[in-house]
Amino acid sequence: MKEARLSAARPTLAEPRARWLPLSARPGAVAEARALTADFLADVADPTVVADAILLVSELAGNVLRHTSGPGALLLVRVAGVLRIEVSDTSPRPPLPRPPHGPDESGGLGLFLLSRLTLRWGWRPLGPGDRLGPGKTVWCDLRLPVD
Repeated sequence: MKEARLSAARPTLAEPRARWLPLSARPGAVAEARALTADFLADVADPTVVADAILLVSELAGNVLRHTSGPGALLLVRVAGVLRIEVSDTSPRPPLPRPPHGPDESGGLGLFLLSRLTLRWGWRPLGPGDRLGPGKTVWCDLRLPVD
């Protein structure tokens, strides 16, 4: 039996379930991304998986608004027991881990969370022909319980 592998490319099957949300620097944008994620995963029986997905979306969407000047987008895709989370922005800079910081400082945990909570994660550059134009997409795959 051949082992199935997911690559940096989006998961694909005949009928993936997906949701897309534009992100902009407006009040409530990250809360809207969290709500969309919770709604999209409403049928997932494991509340820990849902909480992890909401945390990751919150962190990635927050980074778009905190660290870039242009618009962004959130894409959620469910396929074959995997949730793919993609957050795109107009910055070409790759995601880089921040040095360790003290307990009184906020932020800087996004890449740590990605590495601890996901099956895999990565990023890819966006070209001029992409929806947002030049920039990047940070993506991660989270295992979903199979019904």
